[in-house]
Amino acid sequence: QSQITSQSNLIRRFMSDEQEPQNEQGEMPDGFSPPVAAVKCPDCNKCDGSGRILGGIGVVLTWWPIKAYRPCPEFVNSGGQYTRKGQALDEIAFGR
Repeated sequence: QSQITSQSNLIRRFMSDEQEPQNEQGEMPDGFSPPVAAVKCPDCNKCDGSGRILGGIGVVLTWWPIKAYRPCPEFVNSGGQYTRKGQALDEIAFGR
């Protein structure tokens, strides 16, 4: 049992991109909190603070796996730089 636990801790440490402080039992120490992502578009009533607005069929069918986003105008007007994520339609539909 302890060998399995130590192996899973080793795999978890190897697979993680960033090392988080852990004690010998693999638990987070008291007072440790993971870093919080910065809000790109604070106090915006058009987006969720990420600088992008959900569009397309994903608005109506929230369970739909394909999501289309557009830049939030408030984010762009405040000087934010919108960067696309994911695949373009040509890659999905035509394999280009």
